[in-house]
Order: sequence, then C-alpha cells, then structure tokens
Amino acid sequence: MTSRLLIAAVLWLVTATTLWSRDKTDIVYFVNGDRIFCEIKELKRGRLTVKSVGFGTINIEWDKIANLESTFAFQLELQSGIRYTGSLKPGPEVGKLEVETAAGTSRLDMARVVTAKPLEQSFFQRMDGSVSIGYDFTQASTSTNWNSSASVFYRTEKWEANASAASLIKLQDGADEVSRQNGRFQYTRFFQKRWFALGIAQAEQNSNQALQIRGLGGGGIGRRLIQTNRTAISLFGGLVVTREKFEDTELVTNSEAAGGFSFDTFRFTSPEVQITADVLFLPSLTQAGRFRVQANASARLELLKDLFWQIAIYESFDSDPQSTLANRNDFSLSTSFGWSF
Repeated sequence: MTSRLLIAAVLWLVTATTLWSRDKTDIVYFVNGDRIFCEIKELKRGRLTVKSVGFGTINIEWDKIANLESTFAFQLELQSGIRYTGSLKPGPEVGKLEVETAAGTSRLDMARVVTAKPLEQSFFQRMDGSVSIGYDFTQASTSTNWNSSASVFYRTEKWEANASAASLIKLQDGADEVSRQNGRFQYTRFFQKRWFALGIAQAEQNSNQALQIRGLGGGGIGRRLIQTNRTAISLFGGLVVTREKFEDTELVTNSEAAGGFSFDTFRFTSPEVQITADVLFLPSLTQAGRFRVQANASARLELLKDLFWQIAIYESFDSDPQSTLANRNDFSLSTSFGWSF
C-alpha cells in the first residue's frame, strides 16, 4: 500500500511539473540581431524573465529586446491601462509587436508595454512575496529592538490581492515594553484606463498610542496616474468604518473618509533598488475636527539574488486621540534583512 502511494505521489509530481512548465518554443529577438528559444515567464518592472534550456532562468532588460514570438496566449498591459490578450508575433519593424486577439490583430508599440503574463500560469507562479527581520541591541541602555514584516501578493488578469503584516517590539530594562502590530488585507479590481476599485481590511495595536485594538474596513475607487516599466503612482479615495479601543476607553465605532496615494519605483541596474511609499489620510465623519494619518515608506537594496537589505519608515498621527494616555504621534525607522519570492 505504501509503495503504491509513493508511486502515485511521484506520478502526480511529474504530471504537475509538466503542466507548470511548457515547451521552450517562444522566441526572443534582440536588438543586436541575436535570438533565443525559451519559455517567456513574465514582463515586469522593465525586465523580461525567460527560461531556456541553455541558460536557465534569466532576466533581460526590456529595451534590449527587438521583438517576441509565441503561439501561447499572453495578457499585455500598456501604459494607458489598456489590456490585450492573445498570441504574439513580430511586427513589420523593430519595436512593433503584433497580438493575435479574438477580435483580430492589434499592433503595439513595445515601448508602451509595461506588463506581459502568460494566461496559463499556475497558482504559485501568480504569487509574489517577501519576509524580513531586523534586530538591534544597545548595551549602554540595555535595550533590544525586534522588527519583522511579511507580505504576499496574488495577481490575476483582472484583480489583485495582497496581505501584509508588520511587528515591532522594544525591550528595555526599567521601562515598559513597547510594541506595535499591524495586519492589512487589500483587494483591487482593475478596470480600463487605469481605474480600479479596492476593498481594505486592517487591524492594529500600538502601545505607544495606548491603542489596544483598532479594526478598519471599507473601500473606494482610484486611478493609476503614472504607469511605466519602472514607476507607478496611484491616487484613491473612499469611506471606511473603524472600531477602536484604547487602554482607558470602551470600544467605539467611527466613520471616516479615506484618501491617499501610493508610489513605487524600481531601478534594475545592479544593485537593484526598489522604493515604495503609501500615505492614507483619514478625516473623521463622526468626530468633528479629528483626523488621522498613516504612512509607510521603504527602500530595498538587493544584496544577492532574492536577498535584500531594507530601511523602512513608519508614521502614525492622530490629531485628537480618544485616550488621555495616548501620544498623538508614533514614528519609527528600522532596518532589516529579508528574502523575496
């Protein structure tokens, strides 16, 4: 019985691997006249990821590529937010890519293509993420700081979901422990011309602001103002409902307007650098004059393949905290090492 289960498991693994990897029949044409037969994995952040028999998995800068050819279906997105789905073939001149869609042939300027993904990607191929951890010890004050974070992104042709969590703990002799915990989930549904709808759920605890628990849920609409191979800038607005409890208060429900922006830029020349920032403004609709601000920013430097060093900034501001024990402002700067996948 055991041997049969083992054989079945091996057959399943072989079958799954075969399904997840297709034939290396795609062709990448280079500006210098060379070409390679490969499997096109993805175009993202100005780099085309391909897998070939001779070179393995490699990344090619998008401006070094003259054209592509594939009989498999891909979804391409332009800087304008327009999407095309179909097989690929070279156009009549360098830099012109033809997509065989269900409605006919569309000719695209390759310089305006920002993403390209095969439609048959597996569940795990659609997923990206990272984990990081940082530690700091100061002997003079006998203090220890721990910080950690994790994030997971899952993308399809029409929507994206991401979940993230962050933790900070500070221990010092003769002082109370300082801790901050954050968890967030966001769902984004994409539309034409870079418009999107989003839903947000968030939970946090912050001893520095005497906050025992705050839950937030809501949604809104937004638009990606800039979308290139290296940079994306988005604005969004909506409504949220919060439930919060401070150390010396009861659980209270609030309604808040929500507005903010996100920024993401990437430099793929060695060493790779990624800079991200997002700010959320939350004026209260039920408590006149109160508004909150949440901000996060990070700079990530690649050390080795998939290993990085990161510096992160966190800011939380409350103009009228509902506790006499709370600070209006909480700011931190932390460094960590991490791994992306």
